[in-house]
Amino acid sequence: MSEQIQMGFVEPRDIFLSIKPKFADLIASREKTYEFRRYKPKDTIKRIWLYVTSPNSELKYIAEVGNVVEYPTQIPEEGVGNTDFNQGLKISKFAFPILHLDELVEGIPITILRSRFNFNSPQSYIYTDTFPELVKYVKGCEMRRLY
Repeated sequence: MSEQIQMGFVEPRDIFLSIKPKFADLIASREKTYEFRRYKPKDTIKRIWLYVTSPNSELKYIAEVGNVVEYPTQIPEEGVGNTDFNQGLKISKFAFPILHLDELVEGIPITILRSRFNFNSPQSYIYTDTFPELVKYVKGCEMRRLY
C-alpha cells in the first residue's frame, strides 16, 4: 500500500463526462464558469474530459477544475446557471469550477472512440484510467489552450 493511501491522501483523478453542445459552447466562450452535476465522484477530480453529444458526437475538451462546491455553499453569481445553483433551483447540487480549458484541435469522433478504444459516451462519469490507450492517444493530439 502506498504511503499516500495510508495517510488518507488520494491523488486527484480525471473523468470523462458527456455534455450537450450548447453547454460545451458556453464553457468554451467562458459564459458558463461551472459544470453542474447531480453527483460527485468519490475521488477528487483534477480534470474533466468533455465528450460533446450529438450532433457533434466527439471528445473535444479537457477542463481543469477546482474543488467541487456542494449546495448550499454559494458560488460567484457571474456565469450561466450560477444564480440558479445558489438559489437551489437546479436539480444538480454539485458545481465544478472550470479553471482552464483546452480544446482538441480536431475532436475525436465517436466512430473512432468506439472502434479503436471501445469507448461509449458516459451516462454519468467514467474515470479516464479506465481507457489508458485513449488517454495516451489524446496526449499525442494537437491541443490549444482556450483559457
